[in-house]
Amino acid sequence: MLTGDPYKFGFLIEKVDDWVYEPYVNGLMFLFLNGQGYPDTLTTTTLSAELPELLDDDSPLVSPREDKELYNMESEERFELLARLTYPESIEKKSDLSFVVPFHEINDSGYAVFTISDGSDVIVSVGKWDGGRLLQIDEREVSGREYKNVIAGLKRFYNEISGDKKKSAAKVKLRKVIK
Repeated sequence: MLTGDPYKFGFLIEKVDDWVYEPYVNGLMFLFLNGQGYPDTLTTTTLSAELPELLDDDSPLVSPREDKELYNMESEERFELLARLTYPESIEKKSDLSFVVPFHEINDSGYAVFTISDGSDVIVSVGKWDGGRLLQIDEREVSGREYKNVIAGLKRFYNEISGDKKKSAAKVKLRKVIK
């Protein structure tokens, strides 16, 4: 299933029946930004474990943190600050995980994805680890409406594979962080 526009922002996600070992539902999942897929190699994703965390109401994917000052920074400066907040150099500093998307297959492949909102739109940034540094490699500003539609598509897919088509509207509804 494709949700969103892979040339802008979207996900390609598919359950692979031959890879399902109850209770684990496995398949493929890629984030697309500006026509580039992440991760950049074929990787089995445990959808039954990955999606609940990604789609949690407090996840930075579902509810990008709103920070207008940070949102309006220059791209490179914003990314470097997000990387320092999330992965501080000092082990005594606490990591701020409120911007990093908990997409383990991407993280395990050497990438990090950040989201931030200005209250209506969302910036999605992708970085790749290189020589101990996280370097920005991609970024896209997405309208709030377009962003919510992509997330809603992921939620529909998760409901289908989990067999929970009767979830209450309260659990499926996207939190109204993005207007």
